[in-house]
Amino acid sequence: MTRAGGLRFLSIAGCTFMSGNNNKRTRGLTIKSPEDVRRVARWVISDIFQEDSQIEHAGKVNQLLQTWLKGWELEKLESIEKRLRALEDERRNR
Repeated sequence: MTRAGGLRFLSIAGCTFMSGNNNKRTRGLTIKSPEDVRRVARWVISDIFQEDSQIEHAGKVNQLLQTWLKGWELEKLESIEKRLRALEDERRNR
C-alpha cells in the first residue's frame, strides 16, 4: 500500500488477497479474507474523512461502505456455518 496525496493505494497481485506483502516487486497488500477487505475499506474511508472530502467522494464512500458490509456479512455467515456444522456433527454422534 502506497500513499500519494494523502490517499492509500492497494495493489492486488494476481488473484491473491490482503496481508502485509514483503515482496519488493509488488509492495502492496494482498486480500485473503473478508476482514482484509473491511480493513482496506476503513483505511480509504478514513483518508477521505481526514481530507474532509466526503462530498466529493460520496459515491466512493457509499461503495466502500457496501463493500465493508458485504465483508462483515461473509464473516458472520462463515461463523454461522461453522456453528451449524458443529451442531450437526454433535447430533450425528448421539
